[in-house]
Amino acid sequence: MTCVEDFFKGKVASLYKDRHVIIGRCAHITEAQEVHKQQGRGTCQHRNLCQRGCPFGGYFSSNASTIPWALRTGNVTLKPDSVVHSIIYDENAQRASGVRVIDAKTKETTEYFARIIFVNAAALNTNLILLNSTSSRFPKGLGNDNGLLGKFVAFHNYRARISAEYEGFGNFTKYGNRPNGCYIPRFRNVFKQETDFLRGYAAGFSAFRRLDHSDDGVGAVLKANLLKPSLGNWDVGSHMMGETIPKETNYVALDDAKKDTWGIPQLKISVDYDDNDEKMVADFLQQFTEMYTKAGFTNIRTSDSKQAPGLDIHEMGGVRMGRDPKTSLLNKWNQLHACKNVFVTDGACMTSTSTQNPSLTYMALTARAADYAAKQLASDNL
Repeated sequence: MTCVEDFFKGKVASLYKDRHVIIGRCAHITEAQEVHKQQGRGTCQHRNLCQRGCPFGGYFSSNASTIPWALRTGNVTLKPDSVVHSIIYDENAQRASGVRVIDAKTKETTEYFARIIFVNAAALNTNLILLNSTSSRFPKGLGNDNGLLGKFVAFHNYRARISAEYEGFGNFTKYGNRPNGCYIPRFRNVFKQETDFLRGYAAGFSAFRRLDHSDDGVGAVLKANLLKPSLGNWDVGSHMMGETIPKETNYVALDDAKKDTWGIPQLKISVDYDDNDEKMVADFLQQFTEMYTKAGFTNIRTSDSKQAPGLDIHEMGGVRMGRDPKTSLLNKWNQLHACKNVFVTDGACMTSTSTQNPSLTYMALTARAADYAAKQLASDNL
């Protein structure tokens, strides 16, 4: 943490027993181990290409880690430029038999066959593929006996932000780059219902020393002023990551008329905020204004972008897990209730967004389901 972040951590700990400021966890290699070296990965170089895919493999990504690792087994074939059209259902065998794929460039269709199929196309596209996988047995989409496929879609609400300044620690600044900021885990409605909204939000927090530039003058004078910045106050800021409550009215469906360039129906998305989300935004702004004020921060500014759903991240749901086939699409092993050799382990399987970054949860679910599927294959149960 920077000195101001550490200061805020101490302030929050002294004032609120149920609130914690921690450094954000992230999947960067601080010291490459032998397993990383075998993958061709190196230590984080403190650069700024994380989201684009680190060329050193210092940041975890499929391109840097899992795909090269899988290719080493000799049991993987990558098929780039492939657009999945649908999953093929064998009416006689009463199971999925393969996947129908369109070449993105030539638009030729190819069918691939397998005993089991994992659908991990990211939440909304996974819904699209299953909805488009129709047959006599499943006219409303693969596994969709209860009509819930595509429903109960949710996401993380990032609308609210707050920023301020801190005039202390004038003899300190920060040096270098880091891949993440601080994190404040959810503290609302954790052990009991204490607000007029359900569930809650997590938040980010970061503090950095601002550089002030003079834009006086023109020509050489302006250039000289711009090249001689001075240190300003510390800037601090937070954003919320709120849980949107899954509900049947938030859904995706295939468009009856519009198709993409490969002839696949486009996805209609009907998702919106509700009163619970509005109350959560208001509470975040109120609570963090209070926390910032008590910490001695000044020039506090709040904002609500009111951005449309979809400009956030972490879409989930539509192919929800559950014990009851009447209220869910997947069982506890991420298998479709009505088509056991199809597994869904990306965000589509989630029943709730919670307030954390979900990718590691998807990976854990996938590893668990893959292990189960392998054992079922070995015992001829799939």
